[in-house]
Amino acid sequence: MVSARVILPVGCAGSGKSTYVRKEFPLGLVISADQYFEDLASRSGLAFELVWDLRLLGTAHSLCQQRYAEALGEGQRLVIVDNTNVRAADRQRFVKKGLDHGYEVEIHVLSPWRYGEPSLSPEQEVSYVALCHGRNIHGVPLEVIAQQFSRLELPSGVYRPGKPAQFLRPLPK
Repeated sequence: MVSARVILPVGCAGSGKSTYVRKEFPLGLVISADQYFEDLASRSGLAFELVWDLRLLGTAHSLCQQRYAEALGEGQRLVIVDNTNVRAADRQRFVKKGLDHGYEVEIHVLSPWRYGEPSLSPEQEVSYVALCHGRNIHGVPLEVIAQQFSRLELPSGVYRPGKPAQFLRPLPK
């Protein structure tokens, strides 16, 4: 039986990560870099899009990592890092810290790919990016979402303390 888990949703802006997390893990502690900008927007009375600033993204991610470390240190049973997590290097620091604290780390990919099926055509990729752009609630520009999607590195599986990656949980459609 798993005593504590970390969930890392993976997908570009608008791919449905936050909706998936709210539906599948309603009792989990959700941590994200967006929280920095949401707090800033709340304090200033401005919309998220007006306070989001690329120059502050490093600060937002640093605070996210700090909150993550605190949650693990407190022994939270279910911690979700709701960032795009598209690059393996971005996920690795969360995976390592989770494993170091004895957590099982699950990587959940939200993308149009299905295992065992051919890759998307260029037209399908453009269509998917446009769909994500239309759904994203933070006003992320189309070109940024396209860049996120192009950087998507599929993970190898679920990580357990002291054991190699074993499997990748398929997501319901």
